[in-house]
Amino acid sequence: MIESFREIAEIIKYKELLRNLVAKDIKIRYKRSVLGFFWVMLHPLLMMTILSMVFSEIFKMPGKNYSVYILSGFIVWNLFSQSTSTSMISFTGNRDLIKKIYLPKSIFPLSVSLSALIHFVFALIPLLLIMFISGTSISPWIFLLPVILLSVMLFCYGISLIVATATVFFHDTKYIYDVLLIAGMYMTPIFYPESIIPGRYAFIIHLNPLFYFLGAFRGVVYMDGQDIPEKLIYGALFSLLTFVAGWLFYNRFKDRIIYHL
Repeated sequence: MIESFREIAEIIKYKELLRNLVAKDIKIRYKRSVLGFFWVMLHPLLMMTILSMVFSEIFKMPGKNYSVYILSGFIVWNLFSQSTSTSMISFTGNRDLIKKIYLPKSIFPLSVSLSALIHFVFALIPLLLIMFISGTSISPWIFLLPVILLSVMLFCYGISLIVATATVFFHDTKYIYDVLLIAGMYMTPIFYPESIIPGRYAFIIHLNPLFYFLGAFRGVVYMDGQDIPEKLIYGALFSLLTFVAGWLFYNRFKDRIIYHL
C-alpha cells in the first residue's frame, strides 16, 4: 500500500514528463495526416452520418435526436477504445526509455489515457454543433459532466494498466483484446436504443460498465436525466473496482516488466 502511494507521488513528481508524453502521442498520431488534428472532430461526424443513414430506419428513432444519440455514444466509446487499445503497447513501445532510467512505469498508460481525453474534449465540438443544428437543448445536469469523465477515466486507466502489463508477458493479448472490443461495441447501446433488448437478455447489457457511462453522459448532455444518479453510482463503482484491480495487477508484475521487454 505504501509503495502504491509512493508511485502515485512519483507520477506527480514527473508531471513534466507526463505532459511531454501526451504531446508526443498527439503529434505522432497526426504527423502524416493532411487534415491533422481536424480528424478528431471530422471522424465522429463521418461515423455519425454513416450510422444514421444505416440504422435510423431500422430502429425508428426520431431523426434529429438519433444523430445526437449516435454521436454522443460514439465519442464516449471512442474515448474508451482508443485509450485502452493504444495503452497495450505503452510499456513495450517505450522499452528503451524504461530500460535506461528509472521511471514510474504506470505513467505511460496514464499518458495515453490523458491523450484520449484531449481527443474526447475536441470531439465535443461537433456534438454541440449537431445539437445546435437539430435544436436539441442542453440538459440542466451538464454541470455533472466532469464527474462522469472522472469515472470514465478511472475505468479506462484500470483497463489500460491490465492490458499494458499483460501484453509484456503475453503478446497475444492484443489480438484477444481486439476481439473483446468488437464484442463490447455491440454490447453497448451506441447506435441502438436499450429498449430493443429483450427483457430476458437485459442483465447482459447491465453488466457492461459502458452502459452506465453512456447513459449518464447522454443524460447530463441532452436528455432529461431522470436516472442519472443511479447510473452515476453504478458507473463510479465499476470505475473504482476496475482501477483498483488494474493497479493491483500492475503492482503484482511491475518489477518483472523490465526483464521481459
